[in-house]
Amino acid sequence: MSKSNAFETALLALIFNGTPIAGLADNAASSPLTNLYVSLHSADPGEPGTQATSEISYTGYARVAVPRTTAGFTITANVAALAALINFPQGTGGGGMATHFAIGVAATGAQMILYKGVIGSAVGPFTAATNGTFTIPGSGLVVNDRVTFLSFPGSTLPTGITEGALYFVLTVSGDGITISSTQGGSAIAITASGDGIAYKDVGVNTGAGITPQLGTGTTVTED
Repeated sequence: MSKSNAFETALLALIFNGTPIAGLADNAASSPLTNLYVSLHSADPGEPGTQATSEISYTGYARVAVPRTTAGFTITANVAALAALINFPQGTGGGGMATHFAIGVAATGAQMILYKGVIGSAVGPFTAATNGTFTIPGSGLVVNDRVTFLSFPGSTLPTGITEGALYFVLTVSGDGITISSTQGGSAIAITASGDGIAYKDVGVNTGAGITPQLGTGTTVTED
């Protein structure tokens, strides 16, 4: 089963704007959260993960508080989006590539993730065949782009890939691509066909002198 579009939108408004769902759910009556906290991650924290899972750790890093109001998040249809650019603290040491972000309930600690996503954008629905070709119409992907694959209600990911893991585009031919787990490596073998949504990961560099950012409009979709 899946949620209706109206309920998906209402659920996002409850979580991100504190807007009650009439007759069903109120915002917390006692000490409701006034902020949610955005974190950066060097890999997909996964469904069992917390905000501490694979969290980036450059010197000076801290999660960013975003208000649970329309000033923090806009809700349109079944999509919640950052209403303003997020600047993470400037790094003074360490570093690495942040490839994923998460939204949770606390400024520190191994707290529950509400939503998580890849730092990038959807390039469209895909189908994958047992010859290893992923067909993504009009994706615009090129060799060495980083991609990840997510399921949606009614889809089944192809056997041979891990949801949320990052892969490199190995070859491009029309709307078809092959992928590898490493840049320029061997093609991933697909042993059962499948489908889902493909995302291009652009990542965010972190480290000394860098102020990592997440752009206005970074989205969370309720499926």
